[in-house]
Amino acid sequence: MAADTARLRARDSDRADVCGLLDAALADGQLSASEHTARTKSAMTAASFADLDRLVGDLQIPGDMVDAPVVRGVPRRARRWWIPAAAVLVAAVLGTASGCVASAVDEATGPPTPDLTTGSGLAYFIANYRAEYGDTVTDDLTVYPGYAVFHRSPGNPVRSQYYHFDGDFSTFGSESSRKPSTPTLDFGTVDLPRLAGLLAGAVRSLKIANGQINHVNFEFPPGSDKDPKPYVRIYVRNEAEDSGFMTVAFDGEVLDVRPPNG
Repeated sequence: MAADTARLRARDSDRADVCGLLDAALADGQLSASEHTARTKSAMTAASFADLDRLVGDLQIPGDMVDAPVVRGVPRRARRWWIPAAAVLVAAVLGTASGCVASAVDEATGPPTPDLTTGSGLAYFIANYRAEYGDTVTDDLTVYPGYAVFHRSPGNPVRSQYYHFDGDFSTFGSESSRKPSTPTLDFGTVDLPRLAGLLAGAVRSLKIANGQINHVNFEFPPGSDKDPKPYVRIYVRNEAEDSGFMTVAFDGEVLDVRPPNG
């Protein structure tokens, strides 16, 4: 790397790009789970391009990431490029991989919205949500690969507004009534590294051939528990309409696994 490039300060988006490279390298077998965890932690605190380059210098780079600034700024003589063999990358070890948790608020001229049902995509959404509202509190949240929808009180505890996010936030429909006792969940408290690993391994864990994550719910269990605990539910399906889901606590504990015939 040229000296002037090496000294460049890393942005959150650069750290997120490297986390994505590390996630791909884990899924492709280039990195072990422990190597991935260690490098991801280092990427999250990297100060410069040189720091980031040390984490990916020995890896083959996915073809869809060759234009990332952190890659373009590293002129190597023998850089090898590769195209992922599958659209959905699966973690080699369920629950042991930590996904990208770097804050990555997209710039107006930056890359398109990432897949929000991945660890790096959720980190992107959480960062944008916090920047927009000043917190990560909502009544419920459903995340799809390309967008997210949620209910949130617009400052009045007896009113609820439905919102949509696809890189930008917008209201959906008109306000509705809301019980003041409606519980709220803080999805920013989820153990994102553990959840990222579970998301990456969900297709394999649910044994759904050619499956992909359809959506992810952050919600409370039904009923009238006085102290309800929110959970995350990961839904997977394929074109043959085989489907299943996993239920995960906010601390990453797997509560339930329901494959198609479970």
